[in-house]
Amino acid sequence: MSRKLKSSAVCPHCWHRFRPDQTLWVAAHPELLGDRLLTPEDPVRFLPSRFTPAGEAIDPAGSKTRRLACPNCHLEIPQLVLECPMVIMSLAGSPSSGKSYFLASAMWKLREELARHFSVAFTDTDPAMNRAITNNEGQLFLNEDQSASVAIDKTEMEGAQYNSVQFDPGVATMLAHPFIFTVRPSRDHVNGHAPHRLTQLFTLYDNAGEHFFPGADTARAPGTQHLAKAQVLMFVFDPTQDVRFRQRLAGVSGDPQLAPGAKTTRQDQLIVEMARRVRMHAGLAPQDRVPKPLFVILSKSDIWGPLLKDEDGTPMDITTPPYARERAGLGRMSIKRVDRTSDRIRALLCEVAPELVSAAEDAFERVIFIPVSAIGTSPVLDPASGLLKVPVARIAPRWVTVPFIYTLARWSTHLVSSDKSEGDASFGTPLDSTDMDPS
Repeated sequence: MSRKLKSSAVCPHCWHRFRPDQTLWVAAHPELLGDRLLTPEDPVRFLPSRFTPAGEAIDPAGSKTRRLACPNCHLEIPQLVLECPMVIMSLAGSPSSGKSYFLASAMWKLREELARHFSVAFTDTDPAMNRAITNNEGQLFLNEDQSASVAIDKTEMEGAQYNSVQFDPGVATMLAHPFIFTVRPSRDHVNGHAPHRLTQLFTLYDNAGEHFFPGADTARAPGTQHLAKAQVLMFVFDPTQDVRFRQRLAGVSGDPQLAPGAKTTRQDQLIVEMARRVRMHAGLAPQDRVPKPLFVILSKSDIWGPLLKDEDGTPMDITTPPYARERAGLGRMSIKRVDRTSDRIRALLCEVAPELVSAAEDAFERVIFIPVSAIGTSPVLDPASGLLKVPVARIAPRWVTVPFIYTLARWSTHLVSSDKSEGDASFGTPLDSTDMDPS
């Protein structure tokens, strides 16, 4: 069966837009090593002139290959990047705010929840590219020892989550490593008869929190330039790193992350810096609001959740998911419930940390506040290592899938049902039509 290619594609590594006929291929012959932009161990990239009847490219030494690479950075890309619309979602936040735990928990639960409630398959586009996240998922959710306590490694400033490319000979540029997931209707979805038309890719990035401090993004380490390319932005705000939340929670929770002397961070300044980079790389004026939605993810809701009240003073339910199966083959997201919860969180933040709301809403056209707990329980102090670790048996994530399913409900085509209101048109169209409209 022939495969329909898009008129242009975006590299998930360097964000270069190119035509499919410009795509490079990765040589398969063992003697064709030493690509000019990568390492001496990397296979040469080439533009093929010969193909097999099955569509495989023939490299200069006569070997057949199906592996593709970006014509700009030469890093390997999945075939589906040339075929499917791609949504870039960027995640920012301070060190130790819980970004890596949130991503691992969200990706695991999306695999479950989209299948169970929406008849939508959420899978790794390229398992090798997603290995870091799947390893973290395994530690948290597939641990055979249910009595174990585990800790996810901190995302470093350099290492496996970044790719080195020598655009200039002898000078390495570090690019953030993308995690790419395929979203498509399952066979029993109401639109399962045409999965190729509705398939799309979610591309995510997990940077070290230090990358979001002022001055950390440079020409040779442009680790967060994906922020300007993203259609959806997320900022993880950790209330346990805010001294005012800590004071309010002193008599509410005994979580060790609230212990005296724990680190605090001016997280509003990170939002200001995040917006500055988006404007700079996107060519916006300094006074312009960024025309993209920002999800402010309030992490560790199992700790601060008791502070969140409805308008009548009763505790808000931020444990039960705001979605369910509507009928066979179709799930429904309650956008109204998420928006109502967002309004109450905004009110809480205006009372406790008003500068965070001001920083976010001054910089972005639309801000949605989401309560999340990646693990749903307090960590415990491991006396041997001195680290806080998560008891595997007590892990119970809350609302980690909501920003992603909300995105599908708002802007995807015929995948997720929702209760959108008439005023939703004013929300705008933040997702690039070239990459988002599969029709």
